[in-house]
Amino acid sequence: MKKPSDFQLFMVSVKLFFGISYLSMPNTFGQTGLIGGILLFTVIITLNTFTMNQILAVSEQHHNIKSYSELGERIFGGQGRILLSGSIWIKQICACISYLYFIATQLDFVICQQSQLQYCYGNSTYMLLLIIPVIILSSIDSYKYLSYLSVPSVIIATIGMFAIFYYSFEQMAAGLTSQSPIVWFDLNGFFGRIGLAMYLFDGNAVVINIRAEARDKSKYPQILQKAVIFALLLFITFSTICYSVFREQSKPIFTMNLNPENALVIFIFICVCINALTSYPIQILAAFAIVEKHDFFKSESKVKAFLKKFMNRAFIIIVTTLISMTVPTFTDFLNIAGSIGSATVGFIFPQLLYMKQFPLISTRKRFICWLILWFGALGGSYSIYFSVEKLMRGDYS
Repeated sequence: MKKPSDFQLFMVSVKLFFGISYLSMPNTFGQTGLIGGILLFTVIITLNTFTMNQILAVSEQHHNIKSYSELGERIFGGQGRILLSGSIWIKQICACISYLYFIATQLDFVICQQSQLQYCYGNSTYMLLLIIPVIILSSIDSYKYLSYLSVPSVIIATIGMFAIFYYSFEQMAAGLTSQSPIVWFDLNGFFGRIGLAMYLFDGNAVVINIRAEARDKSKYPQILQKAVIFALLLFITFSTICYSVFREQSKPIFTMNLNPENALVIFIFICVCINALTSYPIQILAAFAIVEKHDFFKSESKVKAFLKKFMNRAFIIIVTTLISMTVPTFTDFLNIAGSIGSATVGFIFPQLLYMKQFPLISTRKRFICWLILWFGALGGSYSIYFSVEKLMRGDYS
């Protein structure tokens, strides 16, 4: 099979971050303050880029490593594979839950508003209707083929983002911006949203899989760095503009601030939903790969192997859909998911793997490793407390 081009790898890497979580960033700016939000996401993406490169550096020391969980087994044995696979599973499945929740909520919101509240079925109905298209898209087995989805979907999502810019500037010109003062920095919100930032910029679970398909594996770290810079600049610009217009009124899913009564807003909804739908198979493929390593999926017959994979994937997607129907609020779900899955996969495990693989590193490097590890553990723990306490107060903003 022909290897993907550098551009295709760049677009798949951008797609790791360009799901729909960025639409929660204006709301997060409302919790952290404008400067607090810019600082939070810049610090986290810098650390995540560092840890992703650590993972790539460790994997280079081992022959024919194609996934993060395989690397865990090479370094820590069977127990390492189990712990890392479990963490990746939590992270990737949570990502897919967020995509289903998002698309279904958008569909329900638009149809309910367009029908003047006559057809308001709730997002659970649309989650069930999405099962079939999601199963079909998730049958794609290669990141090369997924790049054919990634390229147009990133372009569509970027167009949708610029349409949101235009809508926001229209609101500003019409004097419809929030009159509340801009919050510049909130320390509690800054630490309380670390989990969400970890979730948004965590690509650790998939970078080894993507690099395994590269033509020149040595070039992939530079491709990844360019993808990270592109995503960060775009998301910070988006969040700054949207928060400046809507401020404390920014909803957990920002598109819910838009009034779906004109063609521009409907176009924005279509763009972000297409982007979310095409993000689903990229994230869940890593979860499928963990399960399908089992001997049960190995068969001499291609037909039997295909049917086993298909039934397994359909089952996982159905269960994921049922879990999606229980999510109370989008932003806090991402915050808790990031605090559990992304903190482990993106901050804690990379340091343990790196220090185990390179035991003779300098005292300075070892200090940095332990600093990042404890930042992930403590930051994730506080984020869980922040969201749970907020939900217990009945605050779903």
